[in-house]
Amino acid sequence: MVEMSIRNSTERRKLGFFTCGTGNPIDDCWRCDPNWQRNRKRLADCGIGFGRNAIGGRDGRFYVVTDPRDDDPVNPRPGTLRHAVIQDSPLWIVFNRDMVIQLKQELIMNSLKTIDGRGVNVHIANGGCITIQ
Repeated sequence: MVEMSIRNSTERRKLGFFTCGTGNPIDDCWRCDPNWQRNRKRLADCGIGFGRNAIGGRDGRFYVVTDPRDDDPVNPRPGTLRHAVIQDSPLWIVFNRDMVIQLKQELIMNSLKTIDGRGVNVHIANGGCITIQ
C-alpha cells in the first residue's frame, strides 16, 4: 500500500515536470497542456502531498463569477463568488475577467468547491477572509 502510494505520487510528479519546467510540480502538471483552459479540471489530478486526494469541485459543474460585488452576504446575487460558494452541489468556480472582490463578511465554503483564478487577475482584498468548513 505504501509503495503504491509512493509510486503514484512519483508518477504524478512526472506528468509535466521535465517538459514545462516552471519549477513547481503542480504548475508543470497542467501548464504543459496548451488547451488547459478547456481542461481546467485536470488540476484536480495534479495534487501532491497532503492534498493529493482532494477533489474540490472536480465532479461538479462550472460556475462563472461575473460580478465582483458582495453587497448582500445573506442573499447574494447570482454571478458573485458568495453566491457560488453557498450552493450545495460541487462547483468548479472560474472568473470571466480580472476583478477585485471586497468581501463584506467572512466567506464560508465547503470542501466541494474549487476556486480557479487561472488566466485572470483576481484579488480578494480589504475585507473578510475565506473559511473552508
